[in-house]
Amino acid sequence: MTGSIGAREATVESHHEVESLAKLEEFFAKIGRIDAHAKWGKEMEPYVVSGTSLWNIYRIVE
Repeated sequence: MTGSIGAREATVESHHEVESLAKLEEFFAKIGRIDAHAKWGKEMEPYVVSGTSLWNIYRIVE
């Protein structure tokens, strides 16, 4: 998703579901050690202003 009305145009949003915050933390720890992820980050660097990324974590209420 990206901004259209009332949202910043340069914001890209992605939705993922995880079992728990522990699983999310485990994912973050693992992805930081993957060479392909580091390469992707370097390739994206010219297009992202350093320090502007923002994570919002929501829980589903049923």
